[in-house]
Amino acid sequence: MTQTGKNILARLLPGMVLFVLLTASLTQAHTLEEAKQKLSQKDYAGAHAIYLSLANQNDAKACYNLGLMYHDGDGVTQNMDEAVKWYTKSADLGYREAQYMLGSLVFQRQIQSISYPQAVAFYEQAAKQGHVKSQLNLGMLYLRGEVIEQDMPAAVQWLSLAASNNNSEAQGYMAELYQQGAGVEQDTVKAAMWLMLATQNEDKHFLTRHTKMLSYLSAQMTDEQKASATQLAAQCKSKQLQGC
Repeated sequence: MTQTGKNILARLLPGMVLFVLLTASLTQAHTLEEAKQKLSQKDYAGAHAIYLSLANQNDAKACYNLGLMYHDGDGVTQNMDEAVKWYTKSADLGYREAQYMLGSLVFQRQIQSISYPQAVAFYEQAAKQGHVKSQLNLGMLYLRGEVIEQDMPAAVQWLSLAASNNNSEAQGYMAELYQQGAGVEQDTVKAAMWLMLATQNEDKHFLTRHTKMLSYLSAQMTDEQKASATQLAAQCKSKQLQGC
């Protein structure tokens, strides 16, 4: 090959490598989407074959979906051991949904092959990746101190993070902590602020409870405190709940 040819090849090679990588990525994404379509069409055998192929190539999401199939018995014989095997592989590959799933299954006492400390570690791995329910559950575990040793600073850390990620249940817990002065300095205004945010949350599962809590707390507050709480809640929303 001439020097000119070598120079041209050197310039083209990075682009060729990038093209191959992008093509492989798009093919894999299409394959996962294809598996999802097969599931929607109740072609469980087809979906299982695709997920298994990708799972054997260490695709974390495919491992998780394979675990779901065995967990729910979709097109395969329901097998919790097999589900846990694939959930665990997915979790070890860093997939936060699998980490959350394993933690939840342990604390729901659906599996005994994973210890409580391991389950807490899975929750923490998912929580650090921004999985809000893992942040909430981790905070509650540290708050209650029933299965693991109570740790109020850790409870406040994870509950406040979940609350800042707009989890209404965590917002209610933060209100209780500020109202009681548990793990934080007692602050009625901040307690009311979190309850105001919780009652305005799109998640209405805890609306009745939070509304009653806010009504009870407001009855003990001065007009000045109520105004301060309202202002704090508005400021917090304007910052998208960050740093509240």
